[in-house]
Amino acid sequence: MRDEIARLTKALEPGFAAPEDAELAATMMVMALGYELGQPATEADQLRHRAALERLPKGSTAIPRVVFASPYDQKIDPHWTFTVGPMRHESSRRFGSVAEAETYATDFLARLRGQINRP
Repeated sequence: MRDEIARLTKALEPGFAAPEDAELAATMMVMALGYELGQPATEADQLRHRAALERLPKGSTAIPRVVFASPYDQKIDPHWTFTVGPMRHESSRRFGSVAEAETYATDFLARLRGQINRP
């Protein structure tokens, strides 16, 4: 799975402002695909899973929801946690204010959807 995430991260980097954003998006897409397809048991399942991985980011089922995970106060920097199905993916970025965190999350989701829907 690490190889697929690394390959997809490289492909996504031009569409994101920072490499860690591309890696977060790639992780979300690969994990969402794994969640959707389950554990490939047969050779046919493995081939289907491999083909789906190769098509990413096109056709990704990664439809993240954003959950604000930390309260804003003087001790804890705000950050965002994205969820895809039952999986949670925390952004490594920390922000000086809730407004900055909200701006980041909105931009990240727009870029992610743009990568999924690109021709």
